[in-house]
Amino acid sequence: MKKTAENFGSVVIILLMTAAALTFLAPRFGWSVDAIVSGSMEPELKVGAVVITRPVDAEEIRVGDIITFYSPLSEKMTSHRVIATEGGSPFHFQTKGDANEDADPFSVPAENVVGEVCFHIPYLGYVAQFVKTPLGFLLTLCLPGLIIIVMELRNTWHTLTGDEIEREYRIKRADER
Repeated sequence: MKKTAENFGSVVIILLMTAAALTFLAPRFGWSVDAIVSGSMEPELKVGAVVITRPVDAEEIRVGDIITFYSPLSEKMTSHRVIATEGGSPFHFQTKGDANEDADPFSVPAENVVGEVCFHIPYLGYVAQFVKTPLGFLLTLCLPGLIIIVMELRNTWHTLTGDEIEREYRIKRADER
């Protein structure tokens, strides 16, 4: 049972480290990992979800797609659904939040588009935002790595000093009685 708990703990630590690494590496390949902080896209994208946005060409975006863009009004990143496209040079998109009654009061130029939302994970948005901070990076990537290293050093020490072999021998002798 103890070994199962240790293995589970190791798997959780590895998953957290992988998620942290991917959160940091995604922007280097044009992808974006962001938290949803408003309810304008509910029920599709709930507050607190994490959205993964992949880069796309403006010509690939269709009505009904959810795009992430820099708002012309606030310069904040926003994820809304495309309700109309306007051709020309450059492309423009009319967007609207699913929970909003009216369309956005602006059109989004193609150069403001970060990409298309390819998937989302509920409730992990705040974690993703935390991982982007220096403290979050330390706690989710460096600390688990240090824990794994210390655990392995401890196991190696026990093996080299014979403590593990002696303990197993005592357990085996107790079971035989």
